[in-house]
Amino acid sequence: MRHIQCAVALVAMLGLAGTGTAADDHASPEEVIAKVQAAAGYIETEGEAGLSLFDEAESDYVWKDSYVFVWDCAADKVVAHPVAANRGLTLSTISDVTGKALGPLLCAAAKRARGGWAGSRWSEAVRPAGAGRLQCSDQPLRKVTYMYSVAGQPYQVGAGITNDTHSLEQLDALVGEKP
Repeated sequence: MRHIQCAVALVAMLGLAGTGTAADDHASPEEVIAKVQAAAGYIETEGEAGLSLFDEAESDYVWKDSYVFVWDCAADKVVAHPVAANRGLTLSTISDVTGKALGPLLCAAAKRARGGWAGSRWSEAVRPAGAGRLQCSDQPLRKVTYMYSVAGQPYQVGAGITNDTHSLEQLDALVGEKP
């Protein structure tokens, strides 16, 4: 599973990373919340027909170093994702580099009234000195993901960022949730 996680990180880094200055390259927790909640509003209105927007690597929902994805926790699958290889994945088989099951963790965060944040560990795509291509780092980074349920639909929307500075409690406070 680690090689799949690394491949996804490499694809995301190469194909989905936005352009901008170094200070602008990282999405903030506030941006993640705003994008996820806007995406949920869109899907609430458009329903299943609106899911294809979140499969597009060139949409407004792919920005800086983050992107919005859509899950169906009850059906146990990824229903929309800008990385084609992730579409249709079974949620119960997704785990981080430590083996932590992410499906149940992120689905539980989405069930909270205003959504919630959850943490995991992911390998970063890096280019070692003298290397001709990107590789997965042996030092996994902390990734935090905000999940939110779509009203009136069977879907959960999420986006994540690499963040070592905010606790989950601090992140949940941004959406008015107590852990």
